[in-house]
Amino acid sequence: MNQTLLETKALTISVGEKVLLKEINLSFFKTGLVAVLGENGAGKSTLLKEIYHHSLSSDKWHWNQGKRKITYLGHELGFYSSLNLEENLDYFSRLDGMLPDLQKRKQLLELFRLQKRIWDPIHTFSRGMKQKVAILRSLLSSAEVILFDEPYTGLDADSSKVLSEILNEVSKTKLILIVLHSIPKELQCSSQIQIEKGAVFVTHLT
Repeated sequence: MNQTLLETKALTISVGEKVLLKEINLSFFKTGLVAVLGENGAGKSTLLKEIYHHSLSSDKWHWNQGKRKITYLGHELGFYSSLNLEENLDYFSRLDGMLPDLQKRKQLLELFRLQKRIWDPIHTFSRGMKQKVAILRSLLSSAEVILFDEPYTGLDADSSKVLSEILNEVSKTKLILIVLHSIPKELQCSSQIQIEKGAVFVTHLT
């Protein structure tokens, strides 16, 4: 049975003097895929950053089953462009503090058609390829909570479909929050958060 992992009550988030989210209540299950939707500037990215930066340290957030490791992929892709793909993945694996799952890495590289580019410097990659590398880094993390801010940016149709299929599978064992403008048809979200005028509206889809 899916149990509540993380929750907050009456949380207000401000940027400068502007209140983006006012006294919101949210709870997240241990596993599942949660789409975060809303207009530009509504506070979607701010919500993910709040969870990433403060949920492990602020008393405004409560972890019902103990704190979990979180990984976050925002608009800054966060890798070293002078290093090749393999070196980047090895580096972030060491930062993660876990032995790399080489079988999983190989599988993801093949799914994203990057296996022939592992020795190429990242600065030679296209925008879409760089996006796929950043997604790989997040998916290979040992984190049990994954935060994605518009990960489909720069991906072609085939890669977008591959990403949806991967996220559908990963969400069976981890919690994924994903900021989107719209939900891709292949993506099987368990719930969605709609942010409007400082309020959140949660819809459970499964």
